[in-house]
Amino acid sequence: MSRVAELMIAVAGVVRGATDDTGRVFDDDAVRAELDRYDLSTLLKDSARAPFARICLLRAKPVRGADGRLAQDVSLAIIVVADREGAADPEFSSADIAALRLVDACTLALMLAPNVGLGRISDVDIGDGLVAVSEQSNDQGMAIAMLEAKWRLHDAYQPSPRKVWATALDPASSQPQTVVINGVEYPVGGQP
Repeated sequence: MSRVAELMIAVAGVVRGATDDTGRVFDDDAVRAELDRYDLSTLLKDSARAPFARICLLRAKPVRGADGRLAQDVSLAIIVVADREGAADPEFSSADIAALRLVDACTLALMLAPNVGLGRISDVDIGDGLVAVSEQSNDQGMAIAMLEAKWRLHDAYQPSPRKVWATALDPASSQPQTVVINGVEYPVGGQP
């Protein structure tokens, strides 16, 4: 399984356990990781299941760390859907407030488990939370909010030993050409 998929599944597990002052905010089957970007029309069609959350991939970008090792910056969207509480009120959007409450619960859950139980990963960098679709803008009495969360997956790409050996022997590479063992200098790839 890819590390990005593992991250998405781990984030879904943390979000599934999110709580607020009333207890757990999502049922076990209400949180799901989806590799494709979210589709607002699909989320609105699933309105009977609200509240629910989707973990969606926004971006995964390979990067080279300061130590030269390859990593991957991953940005996920945690999308929550809430429905209206009570009768419609033009002065007060209860679904918007409920969606923001869900975002707050997800934020707290991620802050309490910043590496979502995975190794070789940075702590979460929480982005902005916002209401994407307001209760006032649709006739279903629903609100959709989202929260961006970012991680760096360290050692995301593990080259084969043969490639590492070939790179170390390439004079054009930035790899060292010699290694010192017990005070004796040996060429990289040679035998002591």
